[in-house]
Amino acid sequence: MLVPIPALALGVRSLALALRLRAASDVADRAAEYLAEHLSESFVVVSHYGPRDGGEDDVPLVIIGPPGVLVVQPRECEGELACYQDNWYRTRAYGVGRRLRGASVSKLARWNAGRVRRDLAKSGFVRASVEGCVVFMGARLADVASSCVPVYESLDALVTQLESRPQLQSSPARMRALAEALLGSARLALV
Repeated sequence: MLVPIPALALGVRSLALALRLRAASDVADRAAEYLAEHLSESFVVVSHYGPRDGGEDDVPLVIIGPPGVLVVQPRECEGELACYQDNWYRTRAYGVGRRLRGASVSKLARWNAGRVRRDLAKSGFVRASVEGCVVFMGARLADVASSCVPVYESLDALVTQLESRPQLQSSPARMRALAEALLGSARLALV
């Protein structure tokens, strides 16, 4: 049986994409588990939030807490990374190396934060503070000043930052209302 080359290439490409998506899902699950263990009780960690914009991809992590809502884009990489105008590169001894595969992780975090912000606004929380950030696990950060969102080198750094932020919206009732607006009361009981 002969398989046409374009069909075979399309199948291999689809398989590679599915494997990358599964690996990204595993990274988000591990990050959510770690954050749920290490953040205080005043934070709610939601993994794989499905925005109501009809998009096929989900938001890997959403953290609802006293400082507001934080959309986290976790990424597992090794080596030293640098960001130039929201394009991510591995650094080498002689300078900048190859660009990281896939979409810009910082642009993706900003876009996902906008999706969550729209969902909250449609639920009546127009002024809710929603920010995006990127967490690299296993990488060292070099120059990341040109990233459009805050970038953290590890989950520990993110936990430290969240716990030390000023408590803007410290009302537990407001945090529960934000979580219910995103998840609905039925799913909130499961989180």
